[in-house]
Amino acid sequence: MRHLMAVLAFVAVSPPAFAADDLELEQVILVYRHGVRSPLPGEIQVDEIHGRAWPAWPVPPSVLTPHGRDGVMAMGRFDRQWLSGAGLFPPQGCPVAGSVGIWANTDQRTIASAQALADAFAPGCGVPVGHLPEGANDPVFNPVASNAVDWDGHAALAAIQHETKGPDALTARHRDAMSAFGRVMGCVAGDGQPACAPARWHGTLALGTDGKGIALGGPIADTSGTSEVIIMAYLEGKSMAEVGWGRVDAATFRFLSQLHSLLFDVHARPSYVADRVAAVLAGRIVAILDDPHAPRLNVFVGSDNNIVALASVLGMHFEMPGYGKDDPPVGGALGITVWRSRGDGHRTVRVVYQAQTPDQLRYLMPLTKDKPPAQRSLVPFACRVSPSRCDLDKVLDELRRSASHVTGAATRR
Repeated sequence: MRHLMAVLAFVAVSPPAFAADDLELEQVILVYRHGVRSPLPGEIQVDEIHGRAWPAWPVPPSVLTPHGRDGVMAMGRFDRQWLSGAGLFPPQGCPVAGSVGIWANTDQRTIASAQALADAFAPGCGVPVGHLPEGANDPVFNPVASNAVDWDGHAALAAIQHETKGPDALTARHRDAMSAFGRVMGCVAGDGQPACAPARWHGTLALGTDGKGIALGGPIADTSGTSEVIIMAYLEGKSMAEVGWGRVDAATFRFLSQLHSLLFDVHARPSYVADRVAAVLAGRIVAILDDPHAPRLNVFVGSDNNIVALASVLGMHFEMPGYGKDDPPVGGALGITVWRSRGDGHRTVRVVYQAQTPDQLRYLMPLTKDKPPAQRSLVPFACRVSPSRCDLDKVLDELRRSASHVTGAATRR
């Protein structure tokens, strides 16, 4: 079996030890994506052209797998390692009560991932994991469905169409990825199925039947979830014969990841959509950063669209090793780290993205200071002029702008 790691020659970036001697790490906010899960109901939209079966999973649909839990715990242990190294927590023992806050979305996979992070970060300490009842709509992660923001379906549709130029334009820019998807699904020359025929790669974009949601049809809708199931199979550690029927290599993995991320170009990244999808989360982050008594570490555990929307609000793109552009790696986190000058007390921000590489997660490689997860520094748009000194107030202004779309229906925790 050939590792994707060997093919891609990933270079991991160490945790943010980039602070000058004058700076002290004061606070960290991590927005995590849940760990490896089994396929969602209806996620597979395209079957293998010749009828070959999909692999079986060890847990029911939508559930964090035992392998996924192990991968999340590796990140939790690493978070404790680098945050203690930065002086935010002691290297061992239980953190001071109230110094860690964890809030999860209401899916089993997000609650279980949050618990795994807590257990690994502070073993035996019983760090509480907050969440609404399982299955409920939490406005922090699902503000549109919770009626917590000023959402207008017509305005959203117009913004998506304007910024993306429509689903066919998105597809046209990624025909190589579509072709790779077809090969994975078993397409050969002359096959007429939609996944195999470029002439049939046409999508639709319209308001949902409720006049509120966005209905996307065609190749992006068909390939995004299907690609994600194949990605999850690799990360779960399934045999390569069960990962896209043995047709996936490093380049193909990245193509599948790019197709998965195209869904966010419609449902999370366009400005009108991002401002509202991230609105309640942005408001919570502002409240944390404005509160001198807030926990030193705050962790939110949600899904990929939450991370993409928040990154869009801050004017940032990202591309982590092995994944397509703007596709949040499974079990990775977007981090906002706040630093205070010991001299004048001025607060600045560094934004980082940290995630295991596909092979680190597939093979559950131990994460250490010498072998950390991949990490990338990101620069909010408001700080492009002086990226090395990103004022906290500039980031807060962008978050407040997004939070201004909250209507007051957001549930307090």
